[in-house]
Amino acid sequence: MKGLLPTLVLVMVMSASAVAQDSSMPAQSGTAQNSTMAQQGDASMPQPGSTAATPPSAHKGHGSEGYGSRAEVFLTGFGLVGSRANGNAITEEQTDAGGVAVGYRFHLNASSALEGRYGFSRNSDKYTIGGVVSSIPSYFSDISASYVYTFSKSQHIRPFVEGGGGVVLFIPGNYNTPTSSTTGGTTGGTTSGTPSGILSGYALATTSAQAVVGPVYSGSSAGVGTQARGMFLYGAGLEIPASSHLSFRTEFRGLGYEAPDFKLNALHTNAFTFTYEPAFSIAYRF
Repeated sequence: MKGLLPTLVLVMVMSASAVAQDSSMPAQSGTAQNSTMAQQGDASMPQPGSTAATPPSAHKGHGSEGYGSRAEVFLTGFGLVGSRANGNAITEEQTDAGGVAVGYRFHLNASSALEGRYGFSRNSDKYTIGGVVSSIPSYFSDISASYVYTFSKSQHIRPFVEGGGGVVLFIPGNYNTPTSSTTGGTTGGTTSGTPSGILSGYALATTSAQAVVGPVYSGSSAGVGTQARGMFLYGAGLEIPASSHLSFRTEFRGLGYEAPDFKLNALHTNAFTFTYEPAFSIAYRF
């Protein structure tokens, strides 16, 4: 029995040691697995200065839509619809016409843009004084700068609004070569085959053109002059992209300014008037 006691103690010690080793193995395995996962996690995290793991959406920005820091040029055809201005017992009205415009638009981002535009048309300004209508043909130009805000980033249709200012130019022009020039007239008289007082170049049908416009226009009269008016503009429209570079726009603009008088006090209304421009444009982005 005394001989068996040391043997029994030795067996118990060896068994306890084996059990301890078996219980420590799962813990070590779990620790190694966690360490491996941590290393993989560290490897998957993007390092500073590396773009390999950057999601594609981070590179899109506004440039992917063709707008961020992009510019465009456009060609516009528009209608010129005038309104009436009344003042000083004079009614001024601009006749309807058509015109063309060219412009440049720079996109600050997908929503905001700056635009410059020059438009040209040819029509007449009619003045009614005491029931008598006088007409002055002119070349109409508008030079403007505006801010444009686009509401949608859709690839199909983009509504926008704009506002700005500039100048409008009225340059008198003679559609028909005048056959005579008078500085006044009497009722029922004639001068050089033309009824007295009728301004043939500007078709002023009045018995006394001198009383209305002063010296009658003869093609170079200093009395009828080119005139510039400051103006403000507002507008709204829709843009329809056709490709990454080409788009179409339809819009409606309003121009507000003081009615022209071509530097003639007798035609000064001292009134405000508006010109409306429904337009269609083709734009190319680059």
